[in-house]
Amino acid sequence: MFYKFLGGSDADLLAVFDHAVVNGSLKFTSGPRFNDPFEFKFRSVAPDRDAYEAWHRTHRPDVTAVQRDHGWEALTGKQADWNSGLVPRVTMLEHLYVLCLAQRWDIHLMWSHYTSAHHGFAICYKPEIVTALATLPNYEMHGDVAYGDAVPDLRWFSEPRQDIMPPVLLTKSSDWAYEAEHRVVLTGLPGRQALFHAIDPDLVAGVILGARVSEALVEKALALRKARPDFTVEEVGSARDTYKLTTHRIEDNVRRMRGFL
Repeated sequence: MFYKFLGGSDADLLAVFDHAVVNGSLKFTSGPRFNDPFEFKFRSVAPDRDAYEAWHRTHRPDVTAVQRDHGWEALTGKQADWNSGLVPRVTMLEHLYVLCLAQRWDIHLMWSHYTSAHHGFAICYKPEIVTALATLPNYEMHGDVAYGDAVPDLRWFSEPRQDIMPPVLLTKSSDWAYEAEHRVVLTGLPGRQALFHAIDPDLVAGVILGARVSEALVEKALALRKARPDFTVEEVGSARDTYKLTTHRIEDNVRRMRGFL
């Protein structure tokens, strides 16, 4: 199962529920608009000249010797940091649109940071969502994020592009490891804050509501469950003798005390 945590004002969350849960809308955020401006960093690593030439013979035999010489100078010359570091990263960010999903629902930080201190909810997606998203236009890749303290290497002209980019797109600082993130990556024209795509709403298995959700949001979720009996509506909680988070099914006519037990 994959999870998407959503927050906002109580009024906005009602509209978000309709868009994201009822209609299956998904938001792929533009790379430059991520919360962390140090996402998608890499260390540029140039090959030796023999490997550079061998790569072109295999993958781009149409490139002339003069063009290869210019490329080599750009990669290894005085402007190498600019040509193989800054410019490619800026270009990549401008064309990058990413959907961030979590693989765990039971992390306190996720509820506190991303659901407006438990006023929001988490959408529960069926695992098949990643297969469905692979059919979207300009789909690039999906995968689990790896966490560490070292920036990944981008090894120019060592492998096909599809093989050298995943470490750059799927690596984050170890400080973010609690998110257990899974990413779906699209490419698109620059200049937009996000791309929006809709999936089959049946891929939404249910929702987990925060401990401080409004009654209006509870009623909206229960109304959808009446229309879709397979749709689950749960609420996050915690036992009195532990910090571990729990969930319980919300019944139509029963409400538990919320927010601090």
